[in-house]
Amino acid sequence: MKDDISHEEYRSKLANVADLAVSYINTGNGYFRMRDAFNGLAEQCGANKGINDEATVGRRKLLAQSVCIECISRLSSHSNDRLQGELYVIAEDISPRRGRHR
Repeated sequence: MKDDISHEEYRSKLANVADLAVSYINTGNGYFRMRDAFNGLAEQCGANKGINDEATVGRRKLLAQSVCIECISRLSSHSNDRLQGELYVIAEDISPRRGRHR
């Protein structure tokens, strides 16, 4: 249970990913920082712990939607759709799995 993060930590890290995402969409810079922050949050909140790859991608897409919801007030509809597409690409890329897997 020590690996789980508290709700406050989750909200803080989600807000950080959202800030990086808004910055990336507005400037075109910072994709890798956003990707790394998203992947870190996915690892810490358990989104990478699906029972198979399909479930893991589904959980990561739900996290991507949470980031987009955080960004709604700061982005136009078109920009938010673009962000969702970018985050879905990141969510679907589960090939560099962390930890030991058999």
